[in-house]
Amino acid sequence: MSKKHLNSMLGARRFGKTLGGLSLVLTAGCAVSEMPEENLPEGSMEEAAAQGSRPIFTPAGDAAQHTLAEAISRAHVVVNLETLGLDNEDDIEVKRVRIDELSLAHTRIQQKFKGLPVFEGEAIVHLDRNGNLSDVTDGFVKRIRRDLSVSPTLTEKQAIRAALDRYVCESCLTAAPEVSLLVMRHDGEDHLAYRVKLRRIDSTHDTAMPVLFIDAHSGKEIHRYDNLQTAQGTSLYSGTVTIGTSSASGKYYPEDLTRKVGTFNYANGTSTVYHVSDTDDLWNGTDQRVVVDAHFGASMVYDYYKTVHGRDGIDGAGGPVAYAAVNGGAGLISSIVRYSTSYNNAFWDGSQMTYGDGDGTTFAPLVSLDIAGHEMAHGVTEFEANLTYENESGALNESWSDVFGALVERYVYGESADTWKIGEDCYTPGTTGDALRYLDNPHNANNNGYTSNDDPDHYSERYTGTEDNGGVHINSGIPNHAFYLLAKGGTHHLSGVRVTGIGADDAGKIWYKALADYMTASTNFAGARQATLSAASALFGASSAQTTSTQTAWCAVGVGECPASGGGGGSGTNLLTNGTFEGSVSPWVLSGTGALYVNNGSYPHSGTGYPYFGNAVSVSGSMYQQITIPAGASPTLTFSLNVTSAESTTTTQYDQLFVELRNTSGTLLKTLATYSNLNKGTAGAYVQKSLSLAGYGGQTVRIQFRTTNDSSAITTFRVDTAEAK
Repeated sequence: MSKKHLNSMLGARRFGKTLGGLSLVLTAGCAVSEMPEENLPEGSMEEAAAQGSRPIFTPAGDAAQHTLAEAISRAHVVVNLETLGLDNEDDIEVKRVRIDELSLAHTRIQQKFKGLPVFEGEAIVHLDRNGNLSDVTDGFVKRIRRDLSVSPTLTEKQAIRAALDRYVCESCLTAAPEVSLLVMRHDGEDHLAYRVKLRRIDSTHDTAMPVLFIDAHSGKEIHRYDNLQTAQGTSLYSGTVTIGTSSASGKYYPEDLTRKVGTFNYANGTSTVYHVSDTDDLWNGTDQRVVVDAHFGASMVYDYYKTVHGRDGIDGAGGPVAYAAVNGGAGLISSIVRYSTSYNNAFWDGSQMTYGDGDGTTFAPLVSLDIAGHEMAHGVTEFEANLTYENESGALNESWSDVFGALVERYVYGESADTWKIGEDCYTPGTTGDALRYLDNPHNANNNGYTSNDDPDHYSERYTGTEDNGGVHINSGIPNHAFYLLAKGGTHHLSGVRVTGIGADDAGKIWYKALADYMTASTNFAGARQATLSAASALFGASSAQTTSTQTAWCAVGVGECPASGGGGGSGTNLLTNGTFEGSVSPWVLSGTGALYVNNGSYPHSGTGYPYFGNAVSVSGSMYQQITIPAGASPTLTFSLNVTSAESTTTTQYDQLFVELRNTSGTLLKTLATYSNLNKGTAGAYVQKSLSLAGYGGQTVRIQFRTTNDSSAITTFRVDTAEAK
């Protein structure tokens, strides 16, 4: 049977589906039937058709399934290049394919520009078990300036020199700089840039891993942040525990060759790493306690990920390895204790965990279960979403580490009030009952003056300055508290939203799957909300209690809206979903060149995202969402509208926005209101509109915004905070 004949036999039809603000071309029935045939493995279409409704992916998947998933995902991107803001199929490179325990395929794609990687330019294509497109996590950088030259004026050596000239202490660096060429967009401008990674691991308070971006044409610094992923946590001495050791030449070493984890010693230095040994394998000396705690912690973290999430090591493949075991020379996931003297920190440096002894006043040795869990979670994050360590993505990086640090402690010791504290035993060891951070009540943390309520637990309280890499530790309290409310339930003190807890086990599964399959380097709080909702839907179903509580938990901390009903704080039933447009425009459906969406715009009414219409001459477009109005109900549609226009007339409606009610087939039932360039005002100055939906109770209808702009001056219509109650 020919492929051409097969396509005809399947009778595939094309239709549009909006996913995360993208109107993508999908296929009814069998997804592979609409793929460009040259992109699919030989025979895959016939095999998929022969299986009918039988899944084409199975848990984990074999090599052939991974190849097929890659081909389907790539083809979906290729046929939607314009929608995705790309120019040609050479702009994408598949990084990896994961087929999860639910037989869902997730293909991570790196954006390229003229052959170079684009910083934070990523997407994840999600396929269901039958190979159909189910969602797209879109982090692509849209429409990069095509005239940007990718031929650098500076050499790599010159870029390194430019970075070193901007660093305060070149002689303090402890490793050679690393440099790579890429394309990045910063503050709305596209650059060819060298990313220069510096490393200063010297035990001082200036220990850091600066990342500088140098313009490859001008030599100017574009941006920088510190990639040293630190955790200041607890030293929970674990009492008598069993640890895995190996032996060689009559000595024993904390090197578990089964788990492939090992613990080593800086001996209060900063450069030389030593093997740790014991003669009787009892490990009961006072000076050995930090070794035992660190080694036990790393082993339990390994067991937690392996047992609960099926993950083998930090990188998912038994690594990464930093140092070799004495016995047999096997590479080990490495923890190094006794870093420097009186060092009040612990950190993940991209390849290993490093722990300080503390100064005995601010901190005791930082070698406990939640710290081990925190540090290794930084590693897991690096090998999955690789969240950029600054601003909101950096706060998510820190928060996910806090969450999994707490979950590791819970896995070993069981749940208690201390589960939700970070650093409770080693932070200020002379003071009982305090902690460094609190998932259950972030405001209990020590107030360092960054906000009026350090640490913030609601988005309205977030820190927006530049300290702490843009608040990576400070703002972690917001997603930390969202997780706690999801796991344990409760009412947020500020928003008044009540969350029904689902238990830490299910919450942990959602958080892990979101990290592994739905988050990218640039994910912000709104994106994390969407990622966890996608994960909850995949694991438990879109209408499940777990998914509803996940949405409510984020709403409680001020990120996104509450579900339409149930657990939302008693504010009435909103028939619209995502009327605040945070993270994506979905489930609203966009069409036409005159309907657009921005996730982080300059003029939101609330949050950061909003749709806008017009914004050019000679364009038209629309956006709709389908709702069911209960019988006998007479809801009111409310939304905030901002109109800006270059039209000078005070009498003629040249450009118009129509608010319409249509049936499920798209036939116009009623024009609710019309706005035009005559309603223009200042950018960002919104006016609330209220329109009656009376008379349509018991019907399923579309709420639609539609624009038409003429060929003269530009008018832009911005819509935000829409509700139908």
